[in-house]
Amino acid sequence: MRCPPLQATFRGCSPCARQDPEDGGRGMTDAEISDTILTVFLAGTETTAGTLAWALDLLARHPEFEQRLHTEADTVLRGNPATHADLPRLELTERIINETLRLYPQGWFLTRTVTHDTHLGRHPLPAGTSLAYSPYLIHHRPDLYTDPETFDPDRWDPQRPQPPRHAFIPFATGARKCIGDTFAMAEATLALATITARWSLKHLPGRHQTRPVLGASIGPGDLRMQPTPR
Repeated sequence: MRCPPLQATFRGCSPCARQDPEDGGRGMTDAEISDTILTVFLAGTETTAGTLAWALDLLARHPEFEQRLHTEADTVLRGNPATHADLPRLELTERIINETLRLYPQGWFLTRTVTHDTHLGRHPLPAGTSLAYSPYLIHHRPDLYTDPETFDPDRWDPQRPQPPRHAFIPFATGARKCIGDTFAMAEATLALATITARWSLKHLPGRHQTRPVLGASIGPGDLRMQPTPR
């Protein structure tokens, strides 16, 4: 017997449907299940919106990529709503999202706790040590990226040399990597294709100086743009 897809209460669910064999089969509590569901539903709202806002801001600053994006959307979608089946052909759209996440990773400042005694380079790190690191700073390192301050979605073209695996971590990495990374990429790619297939967005007069605003995520501040039907 398995639990229904979603209920207001989880009491009465079969224990086998609430256990994770990777942690010894310990059953999840009602609070843990509820917290997980809320995280899945809510955690990506601000971050995905921020990524799309930055992407539209960057495209308005780089009309050559905007035009190419419009061409791809017109060719792939042909006036239809974007669906999951379109993702493999939205290659430029995905590269634009990747480049946006490189320049403005929403998780710009992260922390980790060392679980076992180890070393970071020459520095000993006892278990329990708290570490802080910044994907934003890593993504802007000139030893990892050519012209790191330049918006260049084509750097993610598979025909070009790619950065080291550890150099691109907008969703963090390791055991605590964001569980929604694949979903977020699909969601942002489909949303950007849907928007740009129908609209062209330009900055309002006098609103061209977008500045990052740091909080839990990194937003484009007072971004004001005007959509024009295509």
